Order: sequence, then structure tokens, then C-alpha cells
Amino acid sequence: MNGERLQVSLTDAAAEVAARVLGAVRGAEDIGLADYVDTSADLKTALGAVRLIGADIFAPHLLLDRPVHHADAAVITRSFAAFPPAGQAGTRRQQVVAWRDWATGRLLACAADPASAEPGLAPTAAPETATALLDGAKTWQEWSANAAQLSPLALPGLGGPIAAAVFEGARPLARGVTRALLRRDFVTAARLIRWMALSSSSGVGQPLDPALLVERVRLYGGTGSRLSLDLAIARRLLRSEPA
Repeated sequence: MNGERLQVSLTDAAAEVAARVLGAVRGAEDIGLADYVDTSADLKTALGAVRLIGADIFAPHLLLDRPVHHADAAVITRSFAAFPPAGQAGTRRQQVVAWRDWATGRLLACAADPASAEPGLAPTAAPETATALLDGAKTWQEWSANAAQLSPLALPGLGGPIAAAVFEGARPLARGVTRALLRRDFVTAARLIRWMALSSSSGVGQPLDPALLVERVRLYGGTGSRLSLDLAIARRLLRSEPA
């Protein structure tokens, strides 16, 4: 399989995993992650999709207080074994990936059975890179682009220096959402609205109403499962039904 076809297959697989998580956020019984991976015709691509969706797999657990099935947690562990976290993060992209891995690993460690959890599984991310990605961003455009790529960390109960930095950035967050909407970049808008919703649910005042923004993107942004998942998470954070 060439690189282009592999990317298409991985994108399709990630969309399928996101759709399963979306169904659970909307009230379905469970994600069925293990069933999906175990019946996949391409195991490596399926595990790669799990790595891409990452921390969002835990959204039903964090938002609806659903248990994390042991089989699903084992699949996430397998995805880290198939695609190990990179070493020291030097570039901006590597730093973003390190923080996304940190979020997945931290939530997995919290959800896993302590007796079966593998020591050292959760990847680490250097705290100073949070400052480099957000507080150290040269412009609000760069800040909001970084925040959008870090949107899987916009989950309740996760915390950490990334969330703390975003909570301090209500103005660039609002500017980023506005810019994304004007450019009809609804994917970026939905990711930033997630941060707005989390900040608002944590008591941080916002220059724009995230509930109205959710509805605008829902009406005009299309039906992609990953975008829809971002909106559903935002609505759950805002306690706005239906998800």
C-alpha cells in the first residue's frame, strides 16, 4: 500500500472510531472499540486510528460517568505498543503530539486496572513545552492554531498545564474561533469551541457565547464524525441537549 492510500485508509478508520465514540457520547451503550479493532481487516491501520483519536476515546467515561471497558483499555495499550510515542519532542508538531499522547496515557492509567497496568506506559510531555506552544506563541493566530491541535485535551478532569494556559487565553481563543468561522474552517472552529466550552464550564468568562457558536457550526459545518464529536463534547460540557 502506497503512502497516499495508507493515509486515506487511516483517515477513514479514524472517522469510524470517532463515529463510535460519538455514538457513546450521544447515549449509545458503549463504544465497541475492541470489537472494531479485532474484526478489522487491517489491524495496524485500526490501531493507528485509535492512536489518532486518542484521549477522546475516554469522552463517554468523563462526560457521562460510563465505565471504561477493560477490552477497550487493552486496545489503547496495544495501540501504544504498535505506535510508540516519539522520544524528545523538538519541533512544534512533536510537542503537540507529545501532549496528545500524554493526555491519552494519563487517562488510560487512571482507567486501567492497577494490577494489569504496565508501568511507564503513560508518555511524558515536558511542562515547559506548554509555555512554548501557548504562552510563547508569537501571534494570536499561532496561539489559536496550537490550541486547536491540542483540542483532545479539552476534556473535564484532565487538567494539566495546557488547559491552564488555554484558560488564560480567552481573547486569542475568541479571535481564533472568529477567524476560523470567517474562513469557513469549521474543523478548527469546532476544536476551539471545545476549549471555550471547557473554560466556560470551569467558570472562566468568555467574550463569545460558546453555545451559539456550537449551533452555528452544527448548521453550516457538515457531518464529519470528528467534527461532530467535537461539537457533541462541547454541548455536553455546556449541558446543552441533545449532544
